[in-house]
Amino acid sequence: MRTRATLRAFTLIELLVVIAIIAILAAILFPVFAQARESARKISCLSNTKQMGLGIMQYVQDYDEMYPCNSWDCPPLGTTDTDSHNPNFPAAINWMFKVQPYVKNRQILVCPSDPDPKNGWSGWDNNPNPTCDDAWGIPTPISYASSSDLLGYGGYQNSNGCLGDGSFIPDWGFAPKSMASVPTPASTYMLADYGRETMEEYWVNNLKAANYTRVYNTSAPGGGTTADTQEPWASNRKNPSVYRHQMGSNITYADGHSKWRNGNQITSGDDWEDGRHAPEGILIREY
Repeated sequence: MRTRATLRAFTLIELLVVIAIIAILAAILFPVFAQARESARKISCLSNTKQMGLGIMQYVQDYDEMYPCNSWDCPPLGTTDTDSHNPNFPAAINWMFKVQPYVKNRQILVCPSDPDPKNGWSGWDNNPNPTCDDAWGIPTPISYASSSDLLGYGGYQNSNGCLGDGSFIPDWGFAPKSMASVPTPASTYMLADYGRETMEEYWVNNLKAANYTRVYNTSAPGGGTTADTQEPWASNRKNPSVYRHQMGSNITYADGHSKWRNGNQITSGDDWEDGRHAPEGILIREY
């Protein structure tokens, strides 16, 4: 006598157990995948900053060991390879265009972890008919900024320029710099992930949390660690999204090398702003 084989199916309980296991695995693995993607973006950004550093080092060799600088008199950029497409765009912040002949790629000015490289806090301005009102504008998407102490301002003798009299610039330490004038180039910040258009000691928190202006549409507070107990900065800086790369930023130094630094390792070089007893620096640097 033949017996018919009985087909056994999964019970509802078994299916629910399998689904629960998959959900648990997904909850464990998705953050790992997200971290892996961000690590890849961080490496891509580090490559960008390294290329810019090498470009600046080539510039330095061609210009008697002088670093490129911005222009207080706001000369026209003289190129249509911008979002403005107007060669007469008056630019105070133009170091990136002076380095372009060496890197030949505007795309490296954009960090893949920057959610808004056309953010106004970084100076993006694509006005096709610019005037002196646009002088602080940067007609290209940009995620990085240079140190005003190192890549300062030329053209400050021209009182008829868009920004007028710049005679204070040497006294403020913003005059053009030579390599020989930098005492510790391997620890002096040259350019980095940043949330504003120029990197300054007082605004170092925009280097620690480079995406802060993107998330909250306002600058991180000035004053370095002296602002750490102030609200809303005290609470907002706990938000991982305000940091460009895994709680830190990529930095290129005055000797051309680049590396990632955790936000807690980033200093301004100023004793008061860093809230510590250390030699006061005239340049944004590490101790």
